[in-house]
Amino acid sequence: MFFSSPQRAALISVGSNTLLVAAKIAVAVLSGSAALLSEALHSGLDLLASFIAWLSLRFAAHPPDREHPYGHGKWENISAFLEGLLILAVAVWVFYEAAQRFVSPVIITHLRLAMGVLGGSALVNVLVSWTLKRSARRFDSVALEADAAHLSTDVFTSIGALAGLGGYYLTRNPLFDTGAAVLVGAIIFAIGIKVSHGALQGLLDTRLPVEEEETVREIVSQITPHLELKDIVSRKAGPVRYLDLTLTVCRWETLDQIHQLCDNLEERIAVRFPGARIFIHPEPCLLQQQTQNAATCDCPLRLNVSYPIKE
Repeated sequence: MFFSSPQRAALISVGSNTLLVAAKIAVAVLSGSAALLSEALHSGLDLLASFIAWLSLRFAAHPPDREHPYGHGKWENISAFLEGLLILAVAVWVFYEAAQRFVSPVIITHLRLAMGVLGGSALVNVLVSWTLKRSARRFDSVALEADAAHLSTDVFTSIGALAGLGGYYLTRNPLFDTGAAVLVGAIIFAIGIKVSHGALQGLLDTRLPVEEEETVREIVSQITPHLELKDIVSRKAGPVRYLDLTLTVCRWETLDQIHQLCDNLEERIAVRFPGARIFIHPEPCLLQQQTQNAATCDCPLRLNVSYPIKE
């Protein structure tokens, strides 16, 4: 299967963007369209971003080693952040080019060819973006997700540029083309902010979404209904989730029993979050002074039938 790995999924983006960049640049030079030129530059950025994503996925796939005991997953976050910065840089360039064309309008030629290229570009990017989104969900890859989001913006920018050329075709007013370029730049800028912000969350070790932490709490409660989850510290690097759990367990259990309980809990969490790295710190329950031995202890943890104590 071609998409048996995230690296292979990224290659389709590299290939499609290579073809689109060549086509858009050639037609932009022939027609003189600012909107199409901004689209060609955006696709050139897409090609660079796709190549960076492919490289980052290769690096992130390396297993943990002595120097990197937590693995190399953050290469994906670095890739996504670089994509965001590149998107912002292109947005600024597009605004500059639109301002230049506003001051010095250019007669646009080969309109039908330019419009055909933009329409074909939008169709190709719809298909490629959809494919990358599916692969991103399958491999839980932030790099593929950023690349898919990046390509999805091309659909909207191509439509905007197409509208600008259509307005020029009907009215021969270059302001339609320039206005479309400004609109394209605004969309690119907004996407750049979104991608950069999302990548920073992983680089800064932001906690997992609340709903994912709640899922972990539910798993704990299902295994041991009376077990107390005192604290949960989480983060994510690339596709790997890191969970540090602090549990309150019955102080009268043996080390083997507590170890078995932790192993069972880790297995349940790993089923829901494959590849998760889980560290569990068990703490003994607080006893009242009058219950200082296993024979008289009647706390809920002691009586929990989900992990009974052997007498």
